[in-house]
Amino acid sequence: MNFARYISNFSARHICLKCTGLLAVVLLLANCNNSAGKREPHQGPKDEAFLSFEKQMARLFKEGKFDSIITEAKWELPKAKHAKVKKHLAYLYANIGNGYLGLRRQDSAINYYKACEVYAAASNALELKIVTQITLSGVYYDAGKPDSVNIYKNRMSQEADTIKNVPMKMRLLEKLADIYGTTNQPEKAIQLYFRVLEHARAQKDSSTIAVELSDIGEMYEHIANYKKAVDYALESLSYMSESHFNRMVVFNDLGSDYVDLKEYQKAVDAYKNAIKAAIKMNYYSYVVDMYVSIASPYIELRQYDKATEYLNKATAYYTAKKYEAGFMYVLIMRGKMERNQGHYPASIANFEKALEIAKRTAHYDSESYVSGLLADVAGKAGLYEKAYKYDAQYNTIRDSIEKAASKKNIADLEIKYQTNEKEQRITLLNQQSKLKDIELRDQKRNWWLMLLMITFLSVTAFLLYRSFRIKRDSNMLLEDKNSSLNLLNAKLNEANTTKTRLFTVITHDLRSPISNLFLFLTIQKNHAHKLNPEQQKEHNERLIHSAENLMESMEDLLVWSKSHMESFALSPEKIEVGELIAHAVDMHRNHAEGKHITLNAECPENMVLVTDVNFLKIVLRNIISNAIKFTPAGGSVDVTAEAMGSNLKLKVTDTGSGMTQEQLAALFEWNSIRSDSSGMGLRLAKEFILRLGGDIEVSSKLTIGTSFTVTVPGLQVLVNAAPVE
Repeated sequence: MNFARYISNFSARHICLKCTGLLAVVLLLANCNNSAGKREPHQGPKDEAFLSFEKQMARLFKEGKFDSIITEAKWELPKAKHAKVKKHLAYLYANIGNGYLGLRRQDSAINYYKACEVYAAASNALELKIVTQITLSGVYYDAGKPDSVNIYKNRMSQEADTIKNVPMKMRLLEKLADIYGTTNQPEKAIQLYFRVLEHARAQKDSSTIAVELSDIGEMYEHIANYKKAVDYALESLSYMSESHFNRMVVFNDLGSDYVDLKEYQKAVDAYKNAIKAAIKMNYYSYVVDMYVSIASPYIELRQYDKATEYLNKATAYYTAKKYEAGFMYVLIMRGKMERNQGHYPASIANFEKALEIAKRTAHYDSESYVSGLLADVAGKAGLYEKAYKYDAQYNTIRDSIEKAASKKNIADLEIKYQTNEKEQRITLLNQQSKLKDIELRDQKRNWWLMLLMITFLSVTAFLLYRSFRIKRDSNMLLEDKNSSLNLLNAKLNEANTTKTRLFTVITHDLRSPISNLFLFLTIQKNHAHKLNPEQQKEHNERLIHSAENLMESMEDLLVWSKSHMESFALSPEKIEVGELIAHAVDMHRNHAEGKHITLNAECPENMVLVTDVNFLKIVLRNIISNAIKFTPAGGSVDVTAEAMGSNLKLKVTDTGSGMTQEQLAALFEWNSIRSDSSGMGLRLAKEFILRLGGDIEVSSKLTIGTSFTVTVPGLQVLVNAAPVE
């Protein structure tokens, strides 16, 4: 097998025909005109405003603005759903599918095209349904899903046998021919292409004639008759208009044909013309595909630097888009380049990666071709066992005898077409004349029937309109009531959420002060006689201090409750940072000493903060309390302060057990609270510090400890200043 010729056909046909040929059909779907030619627009809904919207979609598609297509179409969806116009919904889903396909997000495109197919069928939009099925078959092929391709092939075959719309029938036959061509059935493909070509000649449709000649040329390329393939491609260009899309497809085919004929400079020129046409369309994905194709003649010309430059651009694009099929083509080209330079191990590595992708994506023709490449390179490298294995795979997938038979069958078809072309044209014209006579008789009969039905339809229309008005008024009243009910439900949910948080905060912030007060009162009641006067005095001071802590906690809870009122506003005031830290540390010193934990505080002098002091005290107290709780006996908790411009940076560091990354991620989430946890204080601290315009950061390492850093705006550093009042 001639591997050099196949790699050109492979990259050109599979990248360009399968991907951009598919996008051509999608572009027809977006343009919304009523034309019978291939890659021509079809009729959309009759609503003028919606037709204007579809023209906008077509413009965005031509400009390659796929994200804008998705955004604009999704914006229109609620209006169409409210109006319950199924045909409009079908076209909107089609446009969203176009956008995702342009971005090469094939799974998303498939979902929206399937929704379009459902609504098109429900609204009796036969043309839209068929074009959507044509598009889906191509997307499924490109996504490596042959079973789904066969399903749509069978559907289209049945519709082609029964459909009476001749232009639509030709479009179906053409797509079926494309599918046969990509599944190694060139005889069936070329037979259908000739039927479409005959119809196009009868209609004098030069655009479709050009495309069908190009398709027939591709089938000759498929059976390795490259001279005839070039002839058909050049004839196709002679019929072609200034359509950038059609020209780039045909120039691409012509480039692959010249590679097969080893006329490499002509191939480079043809590919460059295809790239220029794609650039004029802002069709960057096609441009990138052509970068892979043009690398083939450059490799044969041994201009490896230019080939590598194009392949690197394609690799970057396919990697970013996660497009496996495109990346497979790049690997094949790189493997061929390494092979030509005698770097057989590197060549085998590239081909094996490409083979893996071909198997995973179910591209059977690619799998066959790459197996043949591997057999060739392995043999040159002296790896005869591996060469035998890959050669067996290649022969299993593609039977050369069947291919030889295909050549003869296709040649016979061409001869038959050329000898019977005139007779078939005359027959077609006679059939069209008979159809016109039948249509005239049917029009007269329908005219009299219409006169008889006018009165009945008028009465029926009046009754339906009256019923519609009554139903519409009822629906509007019901919608108003539903809107009011939804508003009340939203307010009730907000109130319930606030109530739940309030109960949780009360449970957390009152637990520790009440527990301490209860402990001191128990000692006072049961062991007062065991304390000497000095211990009694110290105990009474702790009791008073605990009661003060409880009072402060209740005041903090009152502040938190007020903060959730609509009329609440912050009350900033000045406070010395040293005084703030000393107060927070003294409040927890008894708790720390009871656990034998060293509690340290360090703060520079003359630092004044303007903020809501109540909020900041609650934040600092909760962080210190949490640090003491998770620090084992003998550990330490350090509280420090430093200036960062106009911000105060407070840091609380402990030597506790630390936290995992999962615990850190859920530390400040309200929905992570459990009945056995007292972590509500940290969530409360996070909420308060955000209200103050600051932030909290946490870093932790298991078995080493945790550090909380609080940043608050409003710092003033005073030099030789008097004490703050």
